[in-house]
Amino acid sequence: MENILFLDSKETKKAKVERLSDHTIQIMIEGEANTSGFHLVTDEGILYGKYEEFTTLYKEIEGGFILSDDGSVYEEPEPLPEPEIKPYEPTLEELREAKVAEMNGAQQQAVQAGVNVTLTDGIVEHFTLTEHDQTSLMGLQSQVLAGEESIPWHNSDEMEHCKFYSNADMGLITSAAMAYVTWHVTYFRDLRIYIRSLQDKEEVEAVTYGMDIPAAYQSEPLKAMLAARQS
Repeated sequence: MENILFLDSKETKKAKVERLSDHTIQIMIEGEANTSGFHLVTDEGILYGKYEEFTTLYKEIEGGFILSDDGSVYEEPEPLPEPEIKPYEPTLEELREAKVAEMNGAQQQAVQAGVNVTLTDGIVEHFTLTEHDQTSLMGLQSQVLAGEESIPWHNSDEMEHCKFYSNADMGLITSAAMAYVTWHVTYFRDLRIYIRSLQDKEEVEAVTYGMDIPAAYQSEPLKAMLAARQS
Protein backbone atom coordinates (compact mmCIF):
# COMPACT_ATOMS: atom_id res chain seq x y z
CA MET A 1 0.00 0.00 0.00
CA GLU A 2 1.23 3.53 -0.77
CA ASN A 3 0.71 6.82 1.01
CA ILE A 4 -1.28 9.01 -1.36
CA LEU A 5 -1.80 12.73 -0.92
CA PHE A 6 -4.45 14.29 -3.11
CA LEU A 7 -3.67 17.89 -4.01
CA ASP A 8 -6.92 19.20 -2.53
CA SER A 9 -6.21 17.55 0.83
CA LYS A 10 -3.57 17.84 3.54
CA GLU A 11 -4.14 14.31 4.83
CA THR A 12 -2.47 11.27 3.34
CA LYS A 13 -4.42 8.06 2.82
CA LYS A 14 -3.48 4.47 2.25
CA ALA A 15 -4.12 3.25 -1.28
CA LYS A 16 -2.94 0.69 -3.76
CA VAL A 17 -1.68 2.57 -6.82
CA GLU A 18 -0.95 0.82 -10.11
CA ARG A 19 -0.03 2.30 -13.46
CA LEU A 20 -2.10 0.64 -16.15
CA SER A 21 -0.70 2.48 -19.17
CA ASP A 22 1.24 5.59 -20.12
CA HIS A 23 -1.85 7.70 -19.45
CA THR A 24 -3.89 5.78 -16.86
CA ILE A 25 -3.38 4.94 -13.19
CA GLN A 26 -5.58 2.75 -11.03
CA ILE A 27 -6.14 3.75 -7.41
CA MET A 28 -7.76 1.28 -5.02
CA ILE A 29 -8.99 3.31 -2.06
CA GLU A 30 -12.06 3.79 0.08
CA GLY A 31 -14.28 6.76 -0.63
CA GLU A 32 -15.27 8.77 -3.67
CA ALA A 33 -13.05 9.37 -6.69
CA ASN A 34 -10.71 12.35 -6.35
CA THR A 35 -9.61 14.20 -9.50
CA SER A 36 -7.41 16.90 -8.00
CA GLY A 37 -4.16 15.14 -8.89
CA PHE A 38 -1.96 13.48 -6.29
CA HIS A 39 1.50 12.84 -4.86
CA LEU A 40 2.99 9.70 -3.42
CA VAL A 41 4.96 10.14 -0.21
CA THR A 42 6.87 7.92 2.19
CA ASP A 43 5.80 7.30 5.76
CA GLU A 44 8.13 10.16 6.69
CA GLY A 45 6.33 12.49 4.28
CA ILE A 46 9.06 12.55 1.64
CA LEU A 47 7.69 13.07 -1.87
CA TYR A 48 8.70 10.41 -4.38
CA GLY A 49 6.00 10.57 -7.04
CA LYS A 50 4.17 13.46 -8.72
CA TYR A 51 0.96 12.79 -10.61
CA GLU A 52 -0.49 16.26 -10.77
CA GLU A 53 -1.80 15.85 -14.35
CA PHE A 54 -4.02 12.86 -13.48
CA THR A 55 -7.17 14.92 -13.05
CA THR A 56 -9.63 13.14 -15.32
CA LEU A 57 -11.84 10.33 -14.05
CA TYR A 58 -11.24 7.63 -16.61
CA LYS A 59 -13.47 5.00 -14.99
CA GLU A 60 -14.96 4.10 -11.63
CA ILE A 61 -14.39 0.51 -10.57
CA GLU A 62 -15.34 -1.59 -7.59
CA GLY A 63 -13.13 -0.55 -4.68
CA GLY A 64 -11.56 2.42 -6.43
CA PHE A 65 -11.19 4.38 -9.67
CA ILE A 66 -8.90 5.00 -12.64
CA LEU A 67 -7.48 8.43 -13.54
CA SER A 68 -6.04 9.65 -16.83
CA ASP A 69 -3.65 12.51 -17.61
CA ASP A 70 -4.74 13.13 -21.22
CA GLY A 71 -8.46 13.77 -20.76
CA SER A 72 -9.45 10.33 -21.95
CA VAL A 73 -12.42 8.51 -20.39
CA TYR A 74 -13.46 4.89 -20.66
CA GLU A 75 -16.00 4.06 -23.33
CA GLU A 76 -17.91 0.80 -23.39
CA PRO A 77 -16.95 -1.12 -26.52
CA GLU A 78 -19.62 -1.55 -29.12
CA PRO A 79 -21.26 -4.93 -28.63
CA LEU A 80 -20.28 -7.42 -31.26
CA PRO A 81 -23.13 -8.07 -33.65
CA GLU A 82 -24.70 -11.44 -33.09
CA PRO A 83 -23.95 -13.75 -35.97
CA GLU A 84 -26.93 -14.26 -38.20
CA ILE A 85 -28.12 -17.81 -37.78
CA LYS A 86 -29.81 -18.99 -40.89
CA PRO A 87 -32.52 -21.58 -40.38
CA TYR A 88 -31.53 -25.03 -41.50
CA GLU A 89 -32.67 -25.77 -45.01
CA PRO A 90 -33.42 -29.49 -45.35
CA THR A 91 -32.31 -31.24 -48.50
CA LEU A 92 -34.76 -32.63 -51.00
CA GLU A 93 -33.97 -36.14 -49.80
CA GLU A 94 -34.63 -35.15 -46.17
CA LEU A 95 -37.94 -33.54 -47.13
CA ARG A 96 -39.01 -36.63 -49.04
CA GLU A 97 -38.22 -38.98 -46.16
CA ALA A 98 -39.92 -36.67 -43.67
CA LYS A 99 -43.02 -36.67 -45.87
CA VAL A 100 -42.90 -40.47 -46.13
CA ALA A 101 -42.80 -40.70 -42.32
CA GLU A 102 -45.69 -38.24 -42.06
CA MET A 103 -47.77 -40.22 -44.54
CA ASN A 104 -46.95 -43.48 -42.75
CA GLY A 105 -48.29 -41.98 -39.55
CA ALA A 106 -51.43 -40.84 -41.36
CA GLN A 107 -51.90 -44.33 -42.80
CA GLN A 108 -51.61 -46.00 -39.40
CA GLN A 109 -54.00 -43.50 -37.87
CA ALA A 110 -56.54 -44.07 -40.63
CA VAL A 111 -56.32 -47.86 -40.31
CA GLN A 112 -56.63 -47.86 -36.53
CA ALA A 113 -59.62 -45.52 -36.69
CA GLY A 114 -61.43 -48.46 -38.26
CA VAL A 115 -64.25 -49.14 -40.67
CA ASN A 116 -68.05 -49.07 -40.84
CA VAL A 117 -69.72 -52.39 -41.65
CA THR A 118 -73.35 -52.87 -42.71
CA LEU A 119 -74.55 -56.10 -41.11
CA THR A 120 -77.16 -58.51 -42.46
CA ASP A 121 -79.96 -56.71 -40.61
CA GLY A 122 -79.00 -53.40 -42.24
CA ILE A 123 -77.54 -51.93 -39.06
CA VAL A 124 -74.18 -50.13 -39.49
CA GLU A 125 -71.59 -50.71 -36.79
CA HIS A 126 -68.08 -49.30 -36.49
CA PHE A 127 -65.04 -51.46 -35.74
CA THR A 128 -61.59 -50.18 -34.76
CA LEU A 129 -58.57 -51.82 -36.36
CA THR A 130 -55.66 -51.49 -33.98
CA GLU A 131 -52.87 -54.03 -34.39
CA HIS A 132 -54.49 -56.10 -31.64
CA ASP A 133 -57.87 -55.90 -33.39
CA GLN A 134 -56.35 -56.99 -36.69
CA THR A 135 -54.65 -59.99 -35.08
CA SER A 136 -57.87 -61.01 -33.34
CA LEU A 137 -59.94 -60.65 -36.52
CA MET A 138 -57.57 -62.96 -38.37
CA GLY A 139 -58.33 -65.61 -35.75
CA LEU A 140 -62.05 -64.93 -36.01
CA GLN A 141 -61.83 -65.29 -39.78
CA SER A 142 -60.76 -68.91 -39.29
CA GLN A 143 -63.89 -69.47 -37.19
CA VAL A 144 -65.98 -68.06 -40.02
CA LEU A 145 -64.35 -70.42 -42.49
CA ALA A 146 -64.96 -73.31 -40.07
CA GLY A 147 -68.67 -72.50 -40.19
CA GLU A 148 -69.05 -71.56 -36.55
CA GLU A 149 -72.10 -69.57 -35.49
CA SER A 150 -72.42 -67.14 -32.59
CA ILE A 151 -68.90 -65.75 -32.76
CA PRO A 152 -68.15 -63.28 -29.89
CA TRP A 153 -66.73 -59.86 -30.77
CA HIS A 154 -67.30 -56.16 -30.10
CA ASN A 155 -67.68 -52.92 -32.03
CA SER A 156 -65.88 -49.65 -31.26
CA ASP A 157 -68.53 -48.36 -28.83
CA GLU A 158 -66.92 -48.78 -25.42
CA MET A 159 -70.32 -48.43 -23.75
CA GLU A 160 -71.54 -51.63 -25.40
CA HIS A 161 -70.81 -55.13 -24.14
CA CYS A 162 -69.29 -57.83 -26.31
CA LYS A 163 -71.92 -59.82 -28.15
CA PHE A 164 -72.34 -62.78 -30.45
CA TYR A 165 -72.27 -62.19 -34.20
CA SER A 166 -73.65 -64.65 -36.69
CA ASN A 167 -71.33 -66.40 -39.09
CA ALA A 168 -72.61 -64.19 -41.91
CA ASP A 169 -72.12 -60.98 -39.94
CA MET A 170 -68.65 -61.97 -38.79
CA GLY A 171 -67.81 -62.79 -42.39
CA LEU A 172 -68.87 -59.26 -43.36
CA ILE A 173 -66.83 -57.77 -40.51
CA THR A 174 -63.61 -59.66 -41.26
CA SER A 175 -63.91 -59.15 -45.01
CA ALA A 176 -64.51 -55.41 -44.63
CA ALA A 177 -61.65 -55.10 -42.14
CA MET A 178 -59.16 -56.95 -44.32
CA ALA A 179 -60.22 -55.00 -47.41
CA TYR A 180 -59.89 -51.72 -45.51
CA VAL A 181 -56.39 -52.56 -44.27
CA THR A 182 -55.34 -53.81 -47.71
CA TRP A 183 -56.56 -50.58 -49.30
CA HIS A 184 -54.54 -48.36 -46.97
CA VAL A 185 -51.40 -50.49 -47.13
CA THR A 186 -51.52 -50.58 -50.93
CA TYR A 187 -52.31 -46.87 -51.20
CA PHE A 188 -49.46 -45.90 -48.85
CA ARG A 189 -46.88 -48.02 -50.66
CA ASP A 190 -47.76 -46.39 -53.99
CA LEU A 191 -47.82 -42.95 -52.37
CA ARG A 192 -44.36 -43.56 -50.92
CA ILE A 193 -42.97 -44.45 -54.35
CA TYR A 194 -44.56 -41.31 -55.78
CA ILE A 195 -43.09 -39.09 -53.03
CA ARG A 196 -39.59 -40.45 -53.58
CA SER A 197 -39.88 -39.69 -57.29
CA LEU A 198 -40.53 -35.98 -56.77
CA GLN A 199 -37.74 -33.56 -57.66
CA ASP A 200 -39.27 -30.34 -56.34
CA LYS A 201 -39.48 -29.42 -52.66
CA GLU A 202 -42.81 -27.63 -53.04
CA GLU A 203 -44.32 -30.68 -54.69
CA VAL A 204 -43.14 -32.83 -51.78
CA GLU A 205 -44.61 -30.44 -49.21
CA ALA A 206 -47.94 -30.40 -51.08
CA VAL A 207 -48.47 -34.16 -50.71
CA THR A 208 -51.37 -35.12 -48.43
CA TYR A 209 -52.74 -38.48 -47.37
CA GLY A 210 -55.72 -39.42 -49.49
CA MET A 211 -54.70 -37.39 -52.53
CA ASP A 212 -55.03 -38.87 -56.00
CA ILE A 213 -51.81 -40.63 -56.95
CA PRO A 214 -50.85 -40.08 -60.61
CA ALA A 215 -51.69 -43.13 -62.72
CA ALA A 216 -48.02 -43.69 -63.57
CA TYR A 217 -47.36 -44.46 -59.89
CA GLN A 218 -50.42 -46.62 -59.25
CA SER A 219 -49.84 -50.35 -58.82
CA GLU A 220 -52.14 -52.82 -60.53
CA PRO A 221 -53.83 -53.74 -57.22
CA LEU A 222 -54.51 -50.06 -56.49
CA LYS A 223 -55.93 -49.51 -59.96
CA ALA A 224 -58.22 -52.50 -59.47
CA MET A 225 -59.42 -51.25 -56.09
CA LEU A 226 -60.03 -47.76 -57.48
CA ALA A 227 -62.02 -49.22 -60.37
CA ALA A 228 -64.08 -51.30 -57.94
CA ARG A 229 -64.86 -48.20 -55.88
CA GLN A 230 -66.08 -46.34 -58.95
CA SER A 231 -68.27 -49.18 -60.22
